[in-house]
Amino acid sequence: IGCCCGKGNSAVGPLSTIKFTSLNGANSNKNLESSRFSKIGISTTNPLLLIKGYKNKPLLPLEEALKPFNGKIPQLDEQIKEAKSKCHYPSEHNLTHDESAAIYLYSMGGNENSVYNRLQKSWVSNSRTQMKPWFKYLKLLKTGLNKLSNVAVEAWQGTFYDKNLEKTLTSNSLKLYTCMSPCSPSVQLVKNDIHGQANSKKILVGYRSVNGKDVTNYTVNNQKEIMIWPGIKLNRSKENEHDEHGSLIFHLTGRKNSRRKKVNQREKHFVCPTIYCHNYCRGGHALNHCYGFSHLSHQCSHHCGPISKCLLCRKHLPNLRECKQCHVVFCEECSTQ
Repeated sequence: IGCCCGKGNSAVGPLSTIKFTSLNGANSNKNLESSRFSKIGISTTNPLLLIKGYKNKPLLPLEEALKPFNGKIPQLDEQIKEAKSKCHYPSEHNLTHDESAAIYLYSMGGNENSVYNRLQKSWVSNSRTQMKPWFKYLKLLKTGLNKLSNVAVEAWQGTFYDKNLEKTLTSNSLKLYTCMSPCSPSVQLVKNDIHGQANSKKILVGYRSVNGKDVTNYTVNNQKEIMIWPGIKLNRSKENEHDEHGSLIFHLTGRKNSRRKKVNQREKHFVCPTIYCHNYCRGGHALNHCYGFSHLSHQCSHHCGPISKCLLCRKHLPNLRECKQCHVVFCEECSTQ
């Protein structure tokens, strides 16, 4: 089972099928090139599994990051030069020239050999082997995106109605994750970008709380655009709607990180348990170096003398503590609080 089921986009990989539902019909290729928001990218398995380890790659100039594709992507040098000459730089968000150019280059769709379309094909292949050459570029791209603001508005994508996609979006038995894809903050703009009959049935998907990045001014066109990174787990909303033309409108919300917060354990210090001794550690020292006692240790395994026995719990232990004031011996458990 994969993501965003669309005709002609099937691919089977070791994890699941990652597909980007695009416009169907005779002019689908033309329409695909004309709009970046007229496709929906979601997955039923976590796409981050395909790029695990990309964060460990070095941060390189754009030319070096895309070096694995020299001779494989036609006119790649020209695309990089165009991105570097037209990207938003200097940046008020402190992006480097290469980081800004990496975002601009991703927004340069338009033809089959664009970096955007080649990267999408690698995602759809569902193959780590095909994704690995992209790791250095993804590291550069993500580093730039991290410097941009998260958007608070809902991010939108849309496509013509697809029965398999509807099943994926409505099935409570399937997990959903975001895929790497551009979105629009305007649902009306997405509707307008889905070419064809004005009253045709569509599927519109809105994303909330998915850490979308505002890449407006960093892309080729002047439209407002939101960039979503893959791997955000999604919840289905009960607020799904239908419009007057029967189009389906789905709302998906990113799940909050449920990692448990580490509980800071209270540091324990030496306190002599002997009544009337009142010797204790005053604190303010390196970890595990309490004041007020001496460590005693022995290695014998039998016939231990009194030095090896805690006065309170009566246990024979190899490591004990002797109070420097009353010289009584205790184990660590009995002499700390």
